[in-house]
Amino acid sequence: MCKTVFRRLIGAVITLFCATLVLFIIIRLAPGDPIEIMLGRPGDLAIKNTPAYEARVAELHAQLGLDQDMLTQYGQWLKRLVSLELGTSIHTGREVSIEIAERIPATLMLSLAAILIQLVSGVVFGIISAIRAGKILDHVIRLFCVFFASVPAFVIGLVLLMFFAVTYHIYEISGDANIYRLWLPAITLGLVSAPQLIRMVRANILSELGQTYIVSAISRGLPKKQIMRHALKNAMLPIVTMMALSFTNLIAGSVVIESIFSWPGIGNYAMNSVLLHDYPVIQGYAVIMVSVVIMANLLVELLYMLIDPRLRNRSRLERGLENE
Repeated sequence: MCKTVFRRLIGAVITLFCATLVLFIIIRLAPGDPIEIMLGRPGDLAIKNTPAYEARVAELHAQLGLDQDMLTQYGQWLKRLVSLELGTSIHTGREVSIEIAERIPATLMLSLAAILIQLVSGVVFGIISAIRAGKILDHVIRLFCVFFASVPAFVIGLVLLMFFAVTYHIYEISGDANIYRLWLPAITLGLVSAPQLIRMVRANILSELGQTYIVSAISRGLPKKQIMRHALKNAMLPIVTMMALSFTNLIAGSVVIESIFSWPGIGNYAMNSVLLHDYPVIQGYAVIMVSVVIMANLLVELLYMLIDPRLRNRSRLERGLENE
């Protein structure tokens, strides 16, 4: 198992390196100059295209290293990245790592609340749908899944915001991250991500209920609760995978929801930085999100080995074959 983990870690490092290279190239090839955007504020528009303006742009390019070729810039950024330095924001002049660290708690708070809603609703409605398969309640739940899986998250967010904040003034519109503003964006993310889990739980339980050991347990007269407990336990592996991937998707994909609800997380921060072409912030955010996804996949594989003994035995078998 240790060799398997080591191989996975080596693969994760290689994947992260390739991802940083691709991200750096894509970000730098995007149209727009961050220096011109920073200097192109209303008070400075009158001096644009003048010698003083061009000299200032060239000076800032040299100061930030943007006048060098792309390969040199990537090498310098990668060197800082190995030292766990994400660089300095072009527009605020602060360390990117500090600005991201200040916003991570808000994003984690939102993601944990959303994944809790997704887990509870997904497991509960998935079990109910499996037990009542083919009946009216099952059709209602499946219709709910189709609706919320088809409608974009920003549409649901805007409708809920208009209903609770504008119409009935139940939700407070501000830029604070507190428990009173958490419930609406968390419900939005939970509703959007729950249908996939409901369908997976339903399909896995129905598949397990058709297995031989379940039929044998029913014939022996075991209670339904005990049978469902065994079926749910054996259907846990795909659910573990989905929850791990959902957590990373909620952290990385909450950009639009954070922007709609003015939630001060790293998603909203990244969105504003994209509009400003703030290269260090965009690169730092992208590297962190890629790292989170890679680590989540690695943890899922380790959980698989802990939950399913067959995977541990296969790892031992592969090690034995290598020794031979």
